[in-house]
Amino acid sequence: MAQWPAMLDLPVALDLVAAPALAAAVAPQADGSRVSYFETVTSRASDEWSSPQWLVDQCAAEFGPFDLDPAATEATAQAPKWYTVYDDGLGQRWKGRVWMNPPYSQVGAWMAKAAAEVAVGNAELVVCLVPARVDARWYRSAVTVASVVRVLPQRVKFGGLSDSAPFPSAVIVFGSDGHKHGTEPKRCAVCRRYWFPLRSDAKTCSGACRVRLFRVTDNKG
Repeated sequence: MAQWPAMLDLPVALDLVAAPALAAAVAPQADGSRVSYFETVTSRASDEWSSPQWLVDQCAAEFGPFDLDPAATEATAQAPKWYTVYDDGLGQRWKGRVWMNPPYSQVGAWMAKAAAEVAVGNAELVVCLVPARVDARWYRSAVTVASVVRVLPQRVKFGGLSDSAPFPSAVIVFGSDGHKHGTEPKRCAVCRRYWFPLRSDAKTCSGACRVRLFRVTDNKG
């Protein structure tokens, strides 16, 4: 665990080559103003941006159900128990299976916390949605102790935005549920989203998509 303390003071590093796209991707606010992705992922504005629900549902079906969301608001929480910024999730003890979409302004500290909570036996596993910053020190440290590392082949949309983020994302899992998990992405035959099936001949990413596929097949028959 010697590599983890170095992550605590590491700021988020964004690829500045993506700056034009970051500036162009903006989200409307309640007062009519707009916030760019650059402001979102480099400032406190990112602390309350919600996770893509389809991705949370995928991860919950595979790794959940989730017991705790330590970096949430009441409106965005993805588990029965959650901590808001006022509860200080970094200072709390985590338990069970955890979904974490951390504030990107402090991603290194949150990843260190996630790994530590699993290592000491508090949390069973922690599923993290983070920028796929393969060149960042916190990322390199995380993948050395993670049980699952997936760089998503499609860029996701945060906070209900119509545009995808101008940076790739990764799902990193600390801890184990005792099951095998897929490592190669595949596009669902129905919803066309990517997922990571255990079997190479799988066609759909969820039960709902499976039902839809069967209905289409039956109608054609």
